Amino acid sequence: MANAVLLKSLGCRTNQEEMMSLSSRLVRSGHSVVETIDQADVVIVNTCFVTAHTEAKARRMIAAISRLRPGIKICVTGCLAQHSPLDIRKRLPVTWVVGNNFKQDIPDILADAGGGVYHDDIGGKKQGRLVVSNPTSTPFDSKRTRFFLKIQEGCDFSCAYCVVPLVRGPSRSAGIDDIETACSKAISLGYKEIVITGTHIGQFGRAGATGLFDLVRRCAGLDGDFRIRLSSLDPRELSDRFLDMIGENPKVCRHCHVSLQSLSELVLSAMNRPIGNVEAFVKRLAEFHRRFPGVGLGCDIIVGFPGETAAMFEETAGRISSIGFSYGHVFRFSRRPGTEAAVMNGQIDEKEKNRRSQVLRLSLDACHAEFVSTAKRTVHRVLIEEENPAGGLASNYLRLDLPGYCAPKNTWVDAVITGTDPENGHCIAVPAGA
Repeated sequence: MANAVLLKSLGCRTNQEEMMSLSSRLVRSGHSVVETIDQADVVIVNTCFVTAHTEAKARRMIAAISRLRPGIKICVTGCLAQHSPLDIRKRLPVTWVVGNNFKQDIPDILADAGGGVYHDDIGGKKQGRLVVSNPTSTPFDSKRTRFFLKIQEGCDFSCAYCVVPLVRGPSRSAGIDDIETACSKAISLGYKEIVITGTHIGQFGRAGATGLFDLVRRCAGLDGDFRIRLSSLDPRELSDRFLDMIGENPKVCRHCHVSLQSLSELVLSAMNRPIGNVEAFVKRLAEFHRRFPGVGLGCDIIVGFPGETAAMFEETAGRISSIGFSYGHVFRFSRRPGTEAAVMNGQIDEKEKNRRSQVLRLSLDACHAEFVSTAKRTVHRVLIEEENPAGGLASNYLRLDLPGYCAPKNTWVDAVITGTDPENGHCIAVPAGA
């Protein structure tokens, strides 16, 4: 039976890509994808389990959907569904619970009107080679100007705080020819930005000869009017040639997001994330920022990891300030069941976590303000996502609004930054030459 389906997603870019892919499969299977809950027969919620906050947010969303539309059928999938399928089925008003290994089967699962739990151990029989999803609609039909291309799934690292290997499994990569085909099709359909996503994209192709650097270079060599954006990169895989490509290749976005988590060697060791000589790494990033001041440089940081002393935190904070990031995401350490860090000694109280989080956020806000101030001196090519007034994303990940100016969606506009909107933090800009 065909259903009208509303899609909801929480968490990472991988989840966003999965919802885009699922939307296409649903339509091909005879279902329709709708925009509001009033139109829906079924709501699919793609969940996140990385922190206690995102888990709680997912549970609240599911309960709120049920209150808003009593009796509506709800399908819960994603990492929370993978980790706690029976608990979700028992405690929340849902019809289907679908683990990560069965996401591809959701269009068929919806035919089981009685509902149920579709789940397999993350290393179980459903595991296999990653299949690349080809785009099936233009940017105008999909309502997105950017195509999220998932090249990899899972992670082979064992960070002490992280549940990702528990709910996403070991790293496996899509075939490079399949990726290139999907990229070419997206370009031919009119997508201007291809976003390379995955659980840990730096682990792409580890079992083969072609790694992420060669994949990006190959895709950047395709014909067409487009650019490639990379999602998060691990500092252990951020080579000098990769940094040079981000700074110099005109088809690769001038934007690099690094999953640092800490810049204290002792904390990184406790996290099981050794990156070697931290001071040397900090100097490399600072030198990269000096050589390419217009490149957007972002980071993720965890504060309050067990055993992180005030001195260790100050070491991280000082090094963050010295690099010159354009933005950053700060997370308070969250104890997740099944991880090594959940039972470590030296747990930090929430009040101190909040204090450290605020300190880093203020520091990163100052870095962002400095980056925007510097960016005012140059022209930025903006991919238009909002038409009236025009607004969109620059290569360096700054979001620009152009008040009083209209431009068609999915077109380029060269713009100059004139200021910042205090309400939303976006840059205010005018067309170049205006």
